[in-house]
Amino acid sequence: MEENVIERCQTCGYFLQHYIWRGEKYIAIHFGHCVHPPRTRNCRPNMAACPKWIPQTEEYKQLYCPHQ
Repeated sequence: MEENVIERCQTCGYFLQHYIWRGEKYIAIHFGHCVHPPRTRNCRPNMAACPKWIPQTEEYKQLYCPHQ
């Protein structure tokens, strides 16, 4: 079954979330960046996706989105 995925930076396979160390754990902050050349710095997770948007793979989700 296909799930409906909204094309936003946070759902893109090129988006890497930024984190900060707070107390004893990492916490996601409201910034990230795109690893597709040219790299766009300071993307916000809910920004509308660019034309290079691709869906995240299951491997990507396991490695980079452990809280989803």
